[in-house]
Amino acid sequence: MSRANRATWLAAATLVGAFAGGCKARGAASGSFDRTLMVSGPLRLEMTNGSGDSRVTAGPTGQVQIHGDIHVKAWSTESGRRRATEIEENPPISQEGNLIRVGGVSKRTGDVSIDYTIVVPADTALRGITGSGDMEVNGIKGPVNFLAGSGNISASGIGSDVQAMAGSGDLQLSDVQGHVQVTAGSGNITLNEVRGESRLQTGSGDLKIVQAGDAVVANTGSGKITVTGASADLRLHGASSEVNVDGNPGASNFWDFRTSSGNVTLHVPSSASFRFYARSSSGSIEAQIPIIMEGTAGKHELRARIGDGKARVEVETSSGNIAIR
Repeated sequence: MSRANRATWLAAATLVGAFAGGCKARGAASGSFDRTLMVSGPLRLEMTNGSGDSRVTAGPTGQVQIHGDIHVKAWSTESGRRRATEIEENPPISQEGNLIRVGGVSKRTGDVSIDYTIVVPADTALRGITGSGDMEVNGIKGPVNFLAGSGNISASGIGSDVQAMAGSGDLQLSDVQGHVQVTAGSGNITLNEVRGESRLQTGSGDLKIVQAGDAVVANTGSGKITVTGASADLRLHGASSEVNVDGNPGASNFWDFRTSSGNVTLHVPSSASFRFYARSSSGSIEAQIPIIMEGTAGKHELRARIGDGKARVEVETSSGNIAIR
């Protein structure tokens, strides 16, 4: 891990600890606030939240509407109400031109959780940090950058790139016009209709990719990899991962699937055209579609052509089975 990434993860860990390490409360209080801020051009929004949930959606041009629901744990109901009133009167919001910051870590945030609902202009770039709270973003231009501890992240209708790093939370991204880069510890990653290239890395989470518009490079330790509607380049690598792919490689595309102990299953249409190489050290190889053999075939190795053989598909696994249907 680079020095910059290590610093980022340490910052996230500090944030999570700050919000999780509050006192054992005897009283509780709640409150809310609303603020409307004006901007004159593309907005940069920086959000930092701990255990509260955050939701950002697109709205009118030139205007930012922020609603916060405050939840306070305190030694007494009176002190909790006092703290809630302080936040209502002076919420953690600042503005410098077209840069707006919401949330943040202070000495007294361990006893406070704020759920945010924010409406921003569509032409907004977002950097969001969350500890254990969930974060949802819809309909903004981007780019969007997420950093999460155990909270879940979802984003849809993003007009440019999305980058995310998460610990144990799940990530769901859909209708993204740009590139996607996601790194997760144990969380699941789901992509649906990403137009640009996708690069995904998770330790033990599952990967699900639907209708990728460009190349996909995905790595997981023990999670399952599922791809549907594949047509561009694919490079899927896993340790003990099961791999299932449904699609049709284009004439110049390369599909590369490698796993240690998981099974690999490939579904292609009758019109598919590619050269196929499959090898399993101890597993079986099964072809349930018409193929033309190329070279010598054995129980654990197969070289064949499907259709005109324009694309190339290679599959290797140590102890898993390989099937093409």
